[in-house]
Amino acid sequence: MKKTRAGEGPLFFKRHWLAIVLILVATLSVGGFLYWQQTITEAKVESNQRATLELIAKADEQIKAILKQKAEQKAQQEAEAKEAAEQAREANNETAAAIDSGKCNLASTHNNPASIDVMVNKKHCIQPLTYAPSDLITSNGATLSAKAIDAYNKLFNAAAAAGQSFYVTSSYRSYSDQVSTYNYWVGVSGRDGADTYSARPGYSEHQTGLVFDVAANGCVLDCFGATTQYTWLQQHAAEYGFIQRYIAGYEATTGYKAEEWHYRYVGKSVALDMQARGIKTLEQYWAMPGGDYY
Repeated sequence: MKKTRAGEGPLFFKRHWLAIVLILVATLSVGGFLYWQQTITEAKVESNQRATLELIAKADEQIKAILKQKAEQKAQQEAEAKEAAEQAREANNETAAAIDSGKCNLASTHNNPASIDVMVNKKHCIQPLTYAPSDLITSNGATLSAKAIDAYNKLFNAAAAAGQSFYVTSSYRSYSDQVSTYNYWVGVSGRDGADTYSARPGYSEHQTGLVFDVAANGCVLDCFGATTQYTWLQQHAAEYGFIQRYIAGYEATTGYKAEEWHYRYVGKSVALDMQARGIKTLEQYWAMPGGDYY
């Protein structure tokens, strides 16, 4: 083993002290720079995090304020609609109590609500006003009179077989149901507005058990007229005894806006005869008055 001569160690440091100092200074400088850079980076990250949290907090406050405003507006609208509906209900109950069903329908024919040839419109109320069919049957989503249910089932099944399935949104409605329905629409559109598309209690075909409202593929009410199911019903409903009751262009005759979704059972012979002769309304077919209320 080689032995270090005495004095060789101190001599090395004497000869290389400057290099050693420079190395130490460089090492400390690099370490200090890295520490400084890390400190700056962490400060920036912390600052960005604080800024982000502040933005999130502000956005959260704005969202809460918007939701609160919308909730207040909705509550106010619901309160106003409820008040309007309540006023309409009270007014309608007074009207119904004052109506003499023998005077709101002076027709000597087509006046039996238990018959499929009954006329129900704004000039022909149901006698008595609170009449309810005694033969209601529920099938394929519809509640109808036994006089119409078989024809409805055949129509429903034929549509499904043709790839034109539909579903029923409303069928039989009692007098009390119509009170609620009519008053709801009064709350939405006012009495004059509601009268253009919703029947007053005692004046609704739905009360006869001969009517159903139809929808398909999520298309309810107005948009149903743009469906293939509507086209199919226009071509085939009469074969099963049904007609679209309210047609566009005949509002002055029927008293109501067009309803592509509203189908009435009148029997196969009447429905086919109306179709063959191009007659669009029961008022014209039976030569009976329609239009607005007396």
